[in-house]
Amino acid sequence: MADPDAVVRKAACHTVAGGRDHDPVFAEAMAALLDDTDRMVRLSAVYGLALHDDERCVEAARLLGPAQRGSEEEEGYLDAVWRYEWRRDGR
Repeated sequence: MADPDAVVRKAACHTVAGGRDHDPVFAEAMAALLDDTDRMVRLSAVYGLALHDDERCVEAARLLGPAQRGSEEEEGYLDAVWRYEWRRDGR
């Protein structure tokens, strides 16, 4: 996740997000990318944190704002935060 290439960092977040291993080290690595210069990397980190049930995804998603118009990929990443909040709140 520390690769200089943003595409690699995004892919690493996506891979970890979908993995079964929810070791806290992975959540910390994704949280470290919440300030990345690349918006898609930040979105991938938010997505991964949401799938790992990490509360930090909520504030990070709020800071990112809404999905860019017409971007289904961004909508999907941010939708994971909504699903996390739904699970967290027991709805």
